[in-house]
Amino acid sequence: MGILDKFKTKEKVVIEDYEELDLGEYEAEIGEKASVFIKVAEITGLNEIPRIKKEIYDGNIIVADIAFIRHDKLTLDRILKDLKQLADEINGDIVGLGEEYILVTPTGIKVDRNKIRGGK
Repeated sequence: MGILDKFKTKEKVVIEDYEELDLGEYEAEIGEKASVFIKVAEITGLNEIPRIKKEIYDGNIIVADIAFIRHDKLTLDRILKDLKQLADEINGDIVGLGEEYILVTPTGIKVDRNKIRGGK
């Protein structure tokens, strides 16, 4: 008997053999025990940077929308330099996601810049 023959058997499954689980209680526990969160930020100026830094120091990952400041090259360059310096200091990472988003990670989390493609 080959391995595939085991899957072809016509055994009847009795529904009473299985128990219905309430996943709600498990989902609540998972949410409470998470140690890293992915948080979304909207950067409209320099005033959001201290809060973003605090979140990174707390170990959270930030996805920041920079669309509002793309037209202000000076502010954008200052913010990106500040966040890049933070990522370097704490051994985190920073990467652009298209033209309007950046991803900033805390200590020990790096972004793999290789894209996952089907069939490879």
